[in-house]
Parts: sequence; C-alpha cells; structure tokens
Amino acid sequence: MVAGGPNGRPGDQQRRLLVITYHFPPDGSVGGLRWAGYAKYLARLGWEVHVITAAQQPSTPGTPGVHVHVCRRARTLNDLYNAVARRLRSARSNGQPAPSNPDSTARRSKPGIVGRLRREIGGLLDFPDHGRGWILKSAWTACRLMRRMSFDAVITSGPPHSAHIAGMLATLGRPGLHRIDMRDPWSGVLDKSWGRSMYSSAHARWLIPRLERVVLRRAAGIIANTRKFAALARRTYPTVPVAWVPNGIDPERLPAVEPGPEPGLSIAHVGTLYAGRDLGPVLIALRSFLDRHPEARAQTRLHVAGSLSGGNEARLRDQMAACALDDVVIVHGVLPATEALALLGRSHLALVLAQDQELQIPAKLYECVALGIPTLVIAESGSAAANEARRIGALTCEPSDTEAIVAILLRLWQQPTPRQAVPRTTIDYATLAVEMDRLLVEGRTSAALDYAASEPTIRKAHA
Repeated sequence: MVAGGPNGRPGDQQRRLLVITYHFPPDGSVGGLRWAGYAKYLARLGWEVHVITAAQQPSTPGTPGVHVHVCRRARTLNDLYNAVARRLRSARSNGQPAPSNPDSTARRSKPGIVGRLRREIGGLLDFPDHGRGWILKSAWTACRLMRRMSFDAVITSGPPHSAHIAGMLATLGRPGLHRIDMRDPWSGVLDKSWGRSMYSSAHARWLIPRLERVVLRRAAGIIANTRKFAALARRTYPTVPVAWVPNGIDPERLPAVEPGPEPGLSIAHVGTLYAGRDLGPVLIALRSFLDRHPEARAQTRLHVAGSLSGGNEARLRDQMAACALDDVVIVHGVLPATEALALLGRSHLALVLAQDQELQIPAKLYECVALGIPTLVIAESGSAAANEARRIGALTCEPSDTEAIVAILLRLWQQPTPRQAVPRTTIDYATLAVEMDRLLVEGRTSAALDYAASEPTIRKAHA
C-alpha cells in the first residue's frame, strides 16, 4: 500500500475501499448519490476509493481520490425476449396506435394460462432484478482489481440488490471483507402490493427471500440507512454485525437558494412517483384550501417534476381533473438535476412522499432540508421516513390527514416560514464520512452506538 494520502492520517498507510454499485452519477438515479457523497469525502480523509458501476462516466476529470471503473451491463436473454415480444406486438397491431390507457385494459382482464406462463418465463429471465446482465461482469472486474491491489473493505450498495451477489462472488475466499449497504429492503418489499408487482412471478417471490439469506449471512456486516431498518436487520440476521449510517447531502452540489421564493404560494414535488407514492392527499388538501381562500388561486402553483412510472401519470391527471386543479398543477416531467434543485429553491414548501414504504427514505428529503426549504413528509407516523423527517427537522403528516396539510398551506400563505431553516442535526456527507470511516476502520460508528441504545424502544414500538 501507499504510505499516507494527500489528506490522510500522518504515519498511517493509505487505505483502499472498493464500492460496487450499479447506479452512480451522472446516471441521474438518486440511488447513486449516497456513495458518490461518501466516496468523495472518504477520499478527502485519505482513502483511495475504487467504484465499479454500470453508469457511463463523462470525459471530464472526476473526483480526486475516487477511481471509477465502468462495467457495462451485458445483453441478456430477457433483453432478447422483450425485443422479440415488441416486434410481435407491433406486427399484430399492423401499425395501429396503442390504446390510450393500456393500464385500464390490463386491469379489466386477468391473464389466462398462457399469460401466467409468459409472466413466469419473463420473471425467470429477469431474475433477480434489472442488474442481471451486470452481476458476473462486475464480479470479474472486482476480482481483477483485487488481484492488482489489496483492499481494506468491499462495499456493495443496492438496489438493485444484484450488486450484493456480485460482491459475494468477488470476495469468495476472502472472509471479513464484504459489507452490504442496504439503501432499501430486498425481500422486505414482497408483502407490499407494489412490491409484488416488482416481483410478479411466483418463483421470484419464493426465491428472493432465500437468496437474500444466502448473501447477507455471508457478509462481514450490514449497513442500514435508518435506525428502523437497522433494528429489523439485526433481528433478522442476529449473527451479522449491523450498523446505522444515514443518508445525507453533498453541500458542494447544492445551488445557492434564491433570495426569495416565487410570489404567492409555490409548492414543489421533485422525484419519481411510483409504488405507494401518491399526490392525491395533497391535491385534496390544495382543493380544500383554495375553496376556502379563492383569492389565493391565481398565485398558487404545485410543481411536479420527475418520472411518472407505470400508471402514475394517468392517475395524477385523473386526480387533477377530479379536484379541478389543472390550472394550478404544473407537470414538468424529468428535469436535469440542477433545474430540479433550482425549482425546489424557489418554493415555499417541498413535498416528500413515502406512503406505504415502511423502511424506505426518499433521498430528496435531505436535499430539501439542506436547501433550507420548509419540507413536508407525507408518510405513516411510525415509518422510517417520518422518523427521519422528525430527526432532521422536516414536518410530517399522515396520508389521511388532509386537514393538517390544509393548515400548513394556510400558514405558509398568511405567514411565510422564514427562509434558510437550519437542519436539526448533521446531514452533510463531509461530516457523516467520519462515521463511515470509523465503521470501516474500527467496525463501529457513533451512529451504530446510538442505534444500540435506542434498540429496546424500537423493539417495544414495533413488537
């Protein structure tokens, strides 16, 4: 190893970290931001960080001390299957346009035997997830790197959780090296309706929990991004060390907040609408607020930016029409990261949706709070997102409590909250990287100790 780093510990050898993550900037996925932040600031603490990712990288120089190895996803049988299926559908339609709302057609008819068989075959070809064509290639790339140089730790980050399989394969015969960073649950989503749609085939729902047990039980440790997730992981895998190291924000990528927000009342939701994330409660509350204060309508806007997956766009349009808010809601679609952050910076209120996602925390929560924007998290009060919102200084509302949302809108309309609200606790990766460094070096963090002290309360609350 190289002795010392440019910002390393005097007299210490420079440590090396290998991170395997499918997503990484600039691919646009928020899933890559966690390790983009930790890698950057661990490098400033003296680590030499190597990242294996599927994300194409720009030709411009990267982060000092962070070496990115691009491993392109291989074409799979599922890709071929989907390409053939598209050609067959196109041939059958004879060039006719698709139905305006294909989701409604799918809801009206249940698949027959052929349809169920096709679903099972498709699920088998796509198992375990969309990173399937990347597992062996990234594992091989990791093995080659480990033959060239020694690493103090290998971390895999998911979803997609196929990254953990790649890490397990790459570290066979190297016990104590592989730690698994769980940004979201793996088999834990199977009890949700939206999770069952992610793993629609019966064989996948049977195999995923068993695959998770094989991979996680071989790991040297599990890193969770919330206290609640850490508590569940420790109960599920009692022989594997578990630490809690939260998500955060890289302050250097945040834009300067404009001196004042837009006139009137500007609300923004920036992020993907999928699974149980639903703007319906906000739209109902907004309609109620405007019915009581019609004078606010001309200067009230709800900005919606981000991907609308599946049938979520049709649902949103239907909800807008039902609440007569077509002139109030502006749907921007997917925006570049800088434009999305600027949109948040011009808003009076940022929305974060996490309904029916007990253990997940949307990454946008940290960006909104770090920008100093009043932030409202709509999630069940006992969920990880609601707990984290309260910890770092955001507002929370139950999805069914539209009157509480109305009260917040009214307060912002009558007495705008002062700008540049300060987070209640540290959420920047520059500081959090010190905790991650301690975990990698000593096997523990202050956050992990904080979790251990709170574990009895968590168990009692969720028994």
